[in-house]
Amino acid sequence: MKFLKKPLLLLLSLLGGVAALVFELSRPPVEPRTPAMQGIPSDAGLAPADLAVQLETLQTERQATSTKVAALEAEVRQLKKELAAQGTNPAAQTPKQKDAARQAAEAGAGADAPAEAPFAKSVLDLALKAGRLNAQIQQHPELDIPELQYLDEGDWIHFAKEADLDSDAGVRKALADLRQRAKDRFAPIAMQALSNYAAANGGQPPLSLSQLASYFPASTDQASLERYNLVAANSTQQPAAPGIGGPMILREKGVVDSQYDTRVDIGPTGWTSIGVGMGYMHNVK
Repeated sequence: MKFLKKPLLLLLSLLGGVAALVFELSRPPVEPRTPAMQGIPSDAGLAPADLAVQLETLQTERQATSTKVAALEAEVRQLKKELAAQGTNPAAQTPKQKDAARQAAEAGAGADAPAEAPFAKSVLDLALKAGRLNAQIQQHPELDIPELQYLDEGDWIHFAKEADLDSDAGVRKALADLRQRAKDRFAPIAMQALSNYAAANGGQPPLSLSQLASYFPASTDQASLERYNLVAANSTQQPAAPGIGGPMILREKGVVDSQYDTRVDIGPTGWTSIGVGMGYMHNVK
């Protein structure tokens, strides 16, 4: 989970520092030498008093390095305790996290890890639930829309938290909420493209999607744009809601779930979501 990343990375850094310092300490002391230059005596020509000063300096530096190693080892032990207290679950770890945990165990002796912390367990359970919700999309690609790529892990966890994944209606509601959130993420991008087109063309609206396409960011997925039609905002059959601008808007062609989904209209100054079935009246968080 994200809240474990920072301690693990710090632990790896500390382990690397310890290894480097231990390596330096294990090396036999090497008497410093300087190239012999004309008119400048080499080490062999130094007076005994000067050699004694150099030796004392090297011993002091060696002692300081030993102190640093001890401090780093203490930090490693402390981080191990903190990671154990957070209830790290090996089954949920990434390969990097497993490797970090292994290195931490090898870095020094430690007490048995305490029982899994309640907070960590609840977060892991919630992540697993979000994974179950995401699996519905993987198993049923007909429930997918390209805009879902604009969601992040936090969105899936947010909607999974109170979702009823043991009933068909609960799953449909949760996925409809996710699709709505995804369209809300895409809408500002499309709104800006419409606005930019008008600004670059003397206030005139685009007459086709091909004219508008180049005003989207280069990273925009073409499949998302193709889910919309460019229509007149003042259509007599389905006029756009006031306040989203015009005279041309992007209107979602169709919805995945006619019972729970909403249809999105996007104009140069805003966007609206309109329910197409009674099921859409569930709360969108």
